[in-house]
Amino acid sequence: MKTFEESIDALMTRYENEIPVRYTEYIEEWKSPIYGAVIDEDTVEWTPCLQPEPLQFGKLESALELTFHDSVKALFSRWYAGDLALTYQDHLINLLQVQSAEDGDRLLENIAAHILMKRQLKQSETVFIGLAADNDDLLLSIDNQSGVVGLEWVGKDQHEVLGGSLSDWLDDCRPKVSENSD
Repeated sequence: MKTFEESIDALMTRYENEIPVRYTEYIEEWKSPIYGAVIDEDTVEWTPCLQPEPLQFGKLESALELTFHDSVKALFSRWYAGDLALTYQDHLINLLQVQSAEDGDRLLENIAAHILMKRQLKQSETVFIGLAADNDDLLLSIDNQSGVVGLEWVGKDQHEVLGGSLSDWLDDCRPKVSENSD
């Protein structure tokens, strides 16, 4: 059985092999180590790199009085990369990635807000990890208790299970070539 890190690494390798030139939003203030050639003021080529200091969840876990599922921590504390356009069965998904330390801080703030919303709605706590490519209100999430990967509408519970674990789901994902290359 693969570890979460092995599945994430295998996906990143497939992504690099199938999409030799990748583009992402350029945010000059971030000084991201993934940035390559600047295409224009909003777009830059990117190359994934391992995070030199993995994103830390400890302070947020203490503040929220919860422990994040190991798969969530593995996904967001392994690589700096642009978001990954993927296909999974008949779903087109943009898997969120962390581009820099500053982006990691922003991600943690967004995760905190999502958890607080779920608590207010008295729903199972999930962590969003992506978006449907054709609808920003359809989230890809991990159930923080079970680790199940599924889809949920903003403000609703998961309604469709895509994988029993992040590793299983990632192993079945494929890069969406037309969304990522010229």
